Amino acid sequence: MPHKLSNLFIGPNDKIKTVLERISSLKSTSPHLPPGVVLVVGADHKLLGIVTNGDIRRAFAAGITVDQPISKAMNKNPSVIEQIDQGGDLLPLIFNKMKEGKWPKDRMERILVVDNKRRVVDMVSFYDLVRHSDARFKHIAVVGLGYVGLTLGLTLADLGFKVKAFDVNKAVMDSVKRAKPHFYEQGLDRLLNDHLNKNFLLVNNFEGENNADVYFVAVGTPLDANSKPSLHYLEKAVAHIGGVLKHGDTVVLRSTVPLGTTRNCVIPILEKESGMRAGDDFLVAFAPERTIEGKALEELRKLPQVIGGISHASCDLVASIFNFMSNSTILVDSLEAAEMVKLVNNTYRDVTFAFANEVALISRQWGIDTKQVIEAANYGYERGRVPMPSPGVGGYCLEKDPFIFIESAKLKGYEPLLARDARQVSNAMVDFVADDIISFLKQEKASVKNPKIALLGFAFKGKPVTSDVRGSTTVILTKKLQQSGYTNIHGYDAAARREDIVIHKVKHTPKVEQGFKDADAVVVMNNHLDFETLDIRGLLAKAKNPVLFFDTWSLYDADEVKKVKGVQYRRI
Repeated sequence: MPHKLSNLFIGPNDKIKTVLERISSLKSTSPHLPPGVVLVVGADHKLLGIVTNGDIRRAFAAGITVDQPISKAMNKNPSVIEQIDQGGDLLPLIFNKMKEGKWPKDRMERILVVDNKRRVVDMVSFYDLVRHSDARFKHIAVVGLGYVGLTLGLTLADLGFKVKAFDVNKAVMDSVKRAKPHFYEQGLDRLLNDHLNKNFLLVNNFEGENNADVYFVAVGTPLDANSKPSLHYLEKAVAHIGGVLKHGDTVVLRSTVPLGTTRNCVIPILEKESGMRAGDDFLVAFAPERTIEGKALEELRKLPQVIGGISHASCDLVASIFNFMSNSTILVDSLEAAEMVKLVNNTYRDVTFAFANEVALISRQWGIDTKQVIEAANYGYERGRVPMPSPGVGGYCLEKDPFIFIESAKLKGYEPLLARDARQVSNAMVDFVADDIISFLKQEKASVKNPKIALLGFAFKGKPVTSDVRGSTTVILTKKLQQSGYTNIHGYDAAARREDIVIHKVKHTPKVEQGFKDADAVVVMNNHLDFETLDIRGLLAKAKNPVLFFDTWSLYDADEVKKVKGVQYRRI
């Protein structure tokens, strides 16, 4: 709604002293008006200039006194746009001004809207415009339909946005097209059924009628054989977007990338393919995805959204979208700062988990119960909560992001020792588990041909529930056992898909009881809630005697388990 700006009007001959008094009084008499500013107008209310406290300070520095007319201090060239159509969208007009180089690319807090006679109609900010504009957000594109892209796209669709989505993986597209998510996420299937072919449309490209106004890029950045991040998928996605980019569009990266990628890789590709300049013709921002698998839909609406942009205008526009979704947004100073946030979050967790695992390794050498030590260390001691150890640190992000953090540091000649060593500790935990299993089988099962090993939990975690086996320590353990000649491996998971288990040459176990039956070794590899309620003594009684029961997450009472004849109990 237009402001009632008449109280801001002053004449060009009014003394500076009088104007200062007016600015000061407006704080109490007209708190709804923009603070610290007045408008200089002629007799016909034609705009002559604008005056802020800063303009007056600069005039004093130049030797102008308080008794001189305000025309000596006013800015004669404020940011002005002429609104021909009173109901028209002002944003395209603003972008044209930016393109012409007449306005700064920074935050524009005071934009004066005038009519064809240069009479002031309103005073707006760029942020207010994008926040209240429906036209800018009619069409949003999401590139990449993995855990990051699909959850974001459907959340935006649920909020009323028009979302067009694409993934280069045909199997993923086919699955989504059938309204069958290719991974488990609580509530995701309902959202997909509600919005597919309505607010959420699958497209094969973003050309022509499939064009969008805002592009969210959420493609994978996997590690190569040397543990260095590959940008192949990102570069390909960005090149396609650049080919269809329009003046005034916005590109937002959600993919986790090495520092400097958005500025030094993404923007040059966009500029080359579009023939336009970032900041002048289109906007670019980085907004890291920080949700946890299993609670992604919930956290998208709760977690603060971090945004770094090529300009403040980029941040403002992206923030205006996220404000519909999340309770808060955090604007950081640069693209690189936003890229760093995700790396910091995940590398910190990786280091913390690695410390817990190292405690476990040292405790084992001293014959100390690790669980007892950590519980005692944490009890009533809020300054430093130590997590329980686990069979390594898995998951696509926690496995990958610390390496991206390390490589980012190396780009500036710094070797991050703590992050590097934490990765080594975490990786060593799987070796520790594998060695214990193999040692037991060689000593206790030497006469057994092809002993049965049951692995419970193939997803990389059990809480919150996920079906994701990427980066799973169970998969790594499986390979190590197979390399040692143990191939009779059975796998059970409460959420992971059968095909994601059998692809690793593991026999799928549809029911957990089948895993225990005649097993020579049973290994609990994640902390799914169902495991805590098992009749563990009854199930272990179905195994062969003796049997190794490796409780890698310390879910069970050791004394109770040991009551079962022939059980050799282990935990990290």
